[in-house]
Amino acid sequence: MACNITQGVTLDCVDQNGGIEKIFIANGPTESFTESAGTITAITVGGSALTPSDFFEFEVPRQTSSFTETINVSQENGTLFYDQALTMILNKRDAAIRDQILLLSQNNELVVVFKDNNAKYWSVGISRNAYMTAGTNVSGVAYGDRSGSELTFSGMEEQPSFEVTGSIVEA
Repeated sequence: MACNITQGVTLDCVDQNGGIEKIFIANGPTESFTESAGTITAITVGGSALTPSDFFEFEVPRQTSSFTETINVSQENGTLFYDQALTMILNKRDAAIRDQILLLSQNNELVVVFKDNNAKYWSVGISRNAYMTAGTNVSGVAYGDRSGSELTFSGMEEQPSFEVTGSIVEA
């Protein structure tokens, strides 16, 4: 059987950190990607491999942004898919950010990669492309409240999120 497990997982050192450091977004759609042992080493869009100059970098405040991947299995229907959601926080409201949020919300073929706080890069919606599914812009009430945006990017994939070689998105 092709889906037999091949190894277990041991309890390892306590050396991980939660959260996201940066998010990288390029215009899609993804035509193909090269993957080996769960790591993407190249992404092709428009007949060319993406390079760091193709990605726009979104810096996020510490301890605000997150990624959640929900595994959906139906024994009754024999189906499996991975629902991916990346939440990005932006602290500021101005016309330039407003214009980018508008473009992000209109584009349904985004290539999204994020760098976590363990210095690893991960894909969101790499096979079927990512897209914005929700967002809020808030003014806050008190002086110490956030005046900014919370945006959610989603992907629905046949496989879990891939680790991505960092040199694809960052020089």
